[in-house]
Amino acid sequence: MESGDTLEELRSLYELERKRAETLARVSETIVSSLDLNEILRSVLNLAVEVMAAERGFLMLADEGQEKLELAVAHNLEHHQVESDDDHKVSRSIVERVFASGQAVITTDAQSDPRFNLQRSILALHIRSIVCVPLKVRSRIVGVVYLDSRVLPGLFNRRDPALLQSFTNQAAMAIENARLYERQRAQLQEITALRDLQSNILESIASGVITLDESGHVTTFNRAAERTFGIMADAMLGKQWRVLEALIPGIGRLLETFGAGGNQRTAFEASGRHPTRGALVLQLTVAPLSGPSGDSTGLALLVADRTEQRALEVAHAEQLQRSRRVEETFSRYLAPHVVQALVRDPEGVRLGGERCTATMLFADIRGFTRLSSQMEPERVVELLNTYLERAVGVIFEHNGLLDKFYGDGIMAIFGPPRVRPDDAKRALDAAVALQRVVKELDGAFAVPLEISCGLATGEVVAGNIGSSKRMEYTVIGDAVNLASRLQAAAPARHILCDEATYVLAQSHYEADRMLAKIKGRDDAVTVYSISPEKQS
Repeated sequence: MESGDTLEELRSLYELERKRAETLARVSETIVSSLDLNEILRSVLNLAVEVMAAERGFLMLADEGQEKLELAVAHNLEHHQVESDDDHKVSRSIVERVFASGQAVITTDAQSDPRFNLQRSILALHIRSIVCVPLKVRSRIVGVVYLDSRVLPGLFNRRDPALLQSFTNQAAMAIENARLYERQRAQLQEITALRDLQSNILESIASGVITLDESGHVTTFNRAAERTFGIMADAMLGKQWRVLEALIPGIGRLLETFGAGGNQRTAFEASGRHPTRGALVLQLTVAPLSGPSGDSTGLALLVADRTEQRALEVAHAEQLQRSRRVEETFSRYLAPHVVQALVRDPEGVRLGGERCTATMLFADIRGFTRLSSQMEPERVVELLNTYLERAVGVIFEHNGLLDKFYGDGIMAIFGPPRVRPDDAKRALDAAVALQRVVKELDGAFAVPLEISCGLATGEVVAGNIGSSKRMEYTVIGDAVNLASRLQAAAPARHILCDEATYVLAQSHYEADRMLAKIKGRDDAVTVYSISPEKQS
């Protein structure tokens, strides 16, 4: 796996998790920010279309008797396109199936999906990608959200219904609260004041509700507010609004901001206090209250406790940061794809290997023992680290896998775990680049530095070798031994490679073809020698 691919995958995973957290947060804000049904319906559908990158969509709600679905709001669709049974309209069979079964439906290519490719509307409109999920309040289905695309197949994946369902469940609660609000207001508006109506309705919803009259006295402190702040309503009712400072520090400044904004509904994020839980993270929405004639009767504070959600977001961010630190640390010791496998599944890395073709590269400093005897140990370490730092960079630049350091030498693999047609070419180019690096370092130390390189291509077994307690990713095969022998036989500043490597690389480097007797082999081997003056 290329390091760029690895970073891109990490960024994609991180971006996906961040987007999911933001979506859930925005749905939570929708729940507490409005009791207007139409506004909530538009917000829910717009969020769904945005998150799923859909082309079109609509939301349908069940009637009071739970017998039929009625269109509530649509995106990029006209009303008649959803309600009509004409061949050229959107088929309702999918939404009716989801409403009846309560199970989400997804297809990545409706044109070839046997469940839908015979439906006339699917064929006529060339619909490709579809996802449809139910709106549930507890175990009751109150509606359906449908999204599709006529352009792109594969737009949705198998994880998308779960993401969409996670916030449609929250959205369903907001919709149900808004519908409850509308039903009760219609029933009670003729027999009671709007203040009593608001008090009764807001007391029944899940969010905390605190209302103040025109003189700033607390008139409502519902059960959800009691649970949020750990205090009984009797201790708050009838008190001046300043009593809220003990529960929501800075509430005075928030109310001043609300007033300065023309008493328009305003959302805030604030800190709160609980006698046993400690600090709270709150989402506050301040809205004006009015009587039947439209005159102001006070204001309402809707309170959503987001403490646990924020803690989960922080924990998730910390976990991602820890994972990145672990990956960065282990990438210095293990192959990149091995690190990725450990991050994805710590228990999934096991002993074993698979056959594949690889090009092996060995590079070794010539006369290192002699050099070591002429220099102080500290200078030897400095020389070796300087050379290896540059050499490893060359291997990675050519998308090679650094297998190991052996003394003053390096072993690199071009091929597994991701074999490509140009493995041999990249290996040979890397060998030439290594020679150039050494030439650039000439004069940096008191003694001259020279290396020789050996390359060979052939079938190997690549995988995790060792024991259950200590293993490493490496390759085993005749090509490994041959590359090592060629390196040992190569003169200083020369590159020796076998015929398979030279032919596969389609090299533009001139080379001398020869037969060479290689240690451990009975027959002479055809090798290609690339001398310093031909490495350009």
